[in-house]
Amino acid sequence: MKVLIISNGEIKDYGFYKNIVEEVDMVICADGGANHAYKMKIRPFLIIGDFDSVDREVLEFYKEEGVKIEKHPTMKDETDTQLALKKAIELGAKDITFIGVIGDRFDHSYANLSLLLYSLKRGVKSRIINEKNEIHLIDDYIEIEGKKGELLSLLPYSGEVKGIYTKGLFYPLSGQSMSMENPYGISNVFTEEKASIKIEEGFLLVIKPKD
Repeated sequence: MKVLIISNGEIKDYGFYKNIVEEVDMVICADGGANHAYKMKIRPFLIIGDFDSVDREVLEFYKEEGVKIEKHPTMKDETDTQLALKKAIELGAKDITFIGVIGDRFDHSYANLSLLLYSLKRGVKSRIINEKNEIHLIDDYIEIEGKKGELLSLLPYSGEVKGIYTKGLFYPLSGQSMSMENPYGISNVFTEEKASIKIEEGFLLVIKPKD
């Protein structure tokens, strides 16, 4: 099951996400993510959180529409997006896309990378998308599509990533390692319409950026 999780971070171009919405089986909103869903004319399956950021009118609208509402206390260990992720996995999600999880707050944006790690460790495919980035986290292998000349950055998410192998990129890697203190994988370039990346040890961020 493919699930879209919408959070309360920055979304500038709602039209950008139209195809993504059409491809998923379920939408879950993390608190103020419901504000985005309302503007996108999406009827989510569930709104979950402590409801400190969702507009009252939006919440009431979705209640009247019969959308499931799950309220949690403000004093909690998990963020609203973490709650949404746990619920998605509980419901059987095998492929999760997060939007609205990147914004001006670097601490929130960085912390949300942990969503990818949480998913990965539970065998669930996931990615973070906004208008400028598509972010994956791997501990083994990925194939990612792109156009020739587009950028693809490879960055360590663990202290060291060992045995990195790539195909379809201008700067090839054939077993090299990469450390967090020397993240030399910025701005590689697609030479084919599909790139493959394999690693032997560690966690590697695979980021498809747009300038």
